[in-house]
Formats: sequence, structure tokens, C-alpha cells
Amino acid sequence: MIIELDEFTRVEGIGKAEIVVEDGTVKEARVKILEGPRFFEVLTLGRSYWDVPDLEARICAICYVAHSVASVRAIENALGIEVPPTVEKLRELALWGEIIESHALHLYLLALPDIFGYPDAISMIPKHGELIKEGLTIKAFGNTIRELLGGREIHGINIKPGGFGRYPREEELEGIAKHAESLVKFARRIVGIFASQEPRGAKAEIPMVTSEYLWGDELIVGEDRIQYIKLDEVPVNYSFAKHTYYKGKPIFVGALARLLLKEKYIQGEAGRLLDTYKDKIESRYVIYNNLAQAIELVYALERVAELSNKIASEGIEKGIVEPEEKSGEGIGYVEAPRGVLVHHYRIEDGKVVWSNTITPTAFNQGMMELSLLEDAKKMYGSVPEESLKKKLEEIVRAFDPCISCSVHFVKL
Repeated sequence: MIIELDEFTRVEGIGKAEIVVEDGTVKEARVKILEGPRFFEVLTLGRSYWDVPDLEARICAICYVAHSVASVRAIENALGIEVPPTVEKLRELALWGEIIESHALHLYLLALPDIFGYPDAISMIPKHGELIKEGLTIKAFGNTIRELLGGREIHGINIKPGGFGRYPREEELEGIAKHAESLVKFARRIVGIFASQEPRGAKAEIPMVTSEYLWGDELIVGEDRIQYIKLDEVPVNYSFAKHTYYKGKPIFVGALARLLLKEKYIQGEAGRLLDTYKDKIESRYVIYNNLAQAIELVYALERVAELSNKIASEGIEKGIVEPEEKSGEGIGYVEAPRGVLVHHYRIEDGKVVWSNTITPTAFNQGMMELSLLEDAKKMYGSVPEESLKKKLEEIVRAFDPCISCSVHFVKL
């Protein structure tokens, strides 16, 4: 017998799942990504390196900054471009803006209805309208940062190899800092709400992150430091997205992985919240990715205020750094809101000749199936089938999957 989880709701993209039951026992879970191949790697071939980040920004409207920054970092690593500290700080600020926008979208509009027992956020408005309003306010602020640094709210074209097309003014950054400080109290409210969730899903035994908080030159997988080519990316016959394993085991990326492996970065009010709910984070159950996002949202707002003031006070060094080489190979690792993102290029005479992109949701596919399998085994036969399907879908949402981005092909 197969229990069908129809198309997932309150996630980005089209996906579904199957729970295979034999002789009254749950045997298998399959997450089926139904989005068709998008061929972004192929579209970059033969393109000037200068144009590629603008193309990659169109992979995802929600996470375009992460794709842009991963792309430019890969290009800069390939061509020997070293950008000044100002550029690095502004890119970090842009990424924090994206985390703010994306986490607010997921937590307030997609995940919060599960906790309060509503089918969607709109149904929550009569009783919990103030929470929804606060979430939309935070989300809009994240988009303000993305528009300022990325050029527009979606599919921006301002993040370039060697710098930015347009640099912000000091007074714009000072305004961002003040706004961020005013929103921390809103974000803090929902941390306790998500801490109330019961342990669900599998445990994130092998979390994976970049070597610095928002990017790095290598990946940390458990206690190992590796390049992504050490991972095994495996196709499956029922999904357009591949599965990724490390030493034969599924990995987990996202806010929960970051808080598990990068606790030393979390300071201020976010640090105090992390200490308060440390036992839940360290339990590693994937449902607490929601809680981790809520804590990280507080940290993002605090970091934006600090970083914006710092850049404005130091002054902005403007311009574009030209490449030292015309050919080379480079990898860009970035922490998108949902976890590790990889862009990898080979460039010859200024044009991309080989390209590879792996997104967080692609990395998480195996862990998502394991979580569904373990929860289905616990609940099957003890709850009605419709309740079972609803509970399992809540686990999928905890991954905050960006399903459209998970499909990629390197070879035709």
C-alpha cells in the first residue's frame, strides 16, 4: 500500500511524497520533486563571466542574493580577484537582508499556521493578526536591504564580480541600522512559540555548513573539513532532484546546522535565546530548524544594525576590481537562508566553459526522506490517515524547502 502525500502546500515549488506500507509496516518514504529540469548550468556555457551572476540570480526569486554572491565568489576565486573589505561587508549585509526576508516568510506565513492549527496565514488574521503584521513588516525590511544592495527586490543585477554596480550612501545605511534595531522586539516574540514544538523528524546527525558564518573556502561536515566534491550526489528514479550523502549518510543544511556548528558567532539577544533553548537545538530534531530560524532571525537583525553602522562610519570604498587572469577554476560557497549553496565554474578566456550549482534543498533531500520515514513509522496505525499526512507535511515544511531550485543538470 502507498500513502500519497499530495502536492506540498506552503512551500516553494511542486513536490509530493509517498509512504510505502507493507504488511502493516512502514517500509519506505519517497520525496518526489516534480519540477522539470531548468538547465541553468547549461545556460551559463559560453557566457562572459561578467554576465553569469545576473543569470544565476534568476534561479530563485527568494534567494537571488545568495546565488549572486556564490556566483561572484566562484568567479573571483577563478580569476584572482581580491575585493576590498567594504565589498565583503556589503555582501554580508545583503545576505543578512535575504535571511531576514526569507526567514520571516517561512516562519510567519508558512510554518506558524501549523502551530496554531490553521490552514494558512490569512485564516490566522482574526485572532493573530498582530503576529502576521509583524512578520510582514520584518519581511518587507529584508526586501528593503535586498533592493538597496541587489538593485531590486527580486532577480537583482547589482552584485558584480569585483564589487557592486551601485554603492549605497552612508545615510541609507544609517537608516537601515535604525530600522533593524526597532524590529528585534518583534522577532524575539516568535522564538518561544517555535520552541513549543514537540521533537519531530529525524536527527541531524551530519550537519553541513560553510567554514565562516555566511560563506567560506571549504565545508564543515560534522568534524571534517572538505570540498563539496567529496560528497556523493546520487540520482533517484522517482525525482528530478538528486540525493546527496557524505560517507553513505544523508546530510543536513540550514539554520539548525548553522546554530549547531557556529554557536560562537551568535551574540547579543540572539545568544541569550540560544542559551535558553540550547537543549532543543542540540537535540538535533529537524523540526527545530524552525526554532533555529527564529533565533537566527533575531541575530540577523542585530547583525544588520551593527554592520550597517560600521560600514557607514568607516566610509565606502567604491569601484570594481578587475580580474588578474582570464582563465581559471573557482568554487563559491555561501549560506543561503536554507543552507549551503555551491556555485562552481571553469572559465577560459573570460567565458564559462563548465558550470555546476547545488542548492540547499538538493542537499537536504535524503534527510527529508529519512524524517518522513521515521515519523511515519512512529505514527502509522495510531492516527487517522489524513492526520498522518498533515503531520508529515509539517516535517517537510520545517526544512523550508525551495523545491524549484533543487533541480539541476550538469550534462545533457
